Amino acid sequence: MSLVEGEEVSPLARVAAAGDFGNGISSVLPWGEYVFINPDLTVYLDRIPHGEWICLESRTRVGPEGTGTAESTLYDTHGRIGRAVQSLYVARAG
Repeated sequence: MSLVEGEEVSPLARVAAAGDFGNGISSVLPWGEYVFINPDLTVYLDRIPHGEWICLESRTRVGPEGTGTAESTLYDTHGRIGRAVQSLYVARAG
């Protein structure tokens, strides 16, 4: 699969995109009642990923003042490759 026709997706682009999913797959508040904006994403890699598959094990923590973090451990088919961390702005929707 490619994002741009005729262009191969690099392993680093694939892991950066997957790293951005941590907040979405580990939400701890109801989607219809809250918004979760991640103003940044930092990805730390121990090695370059191999293959097309990237796995995330994610956890979101929300503090009492409208901030939080989503932390993900990243894996490929050979094992752990690193971490992704997102800071979060959390507010009631509407």
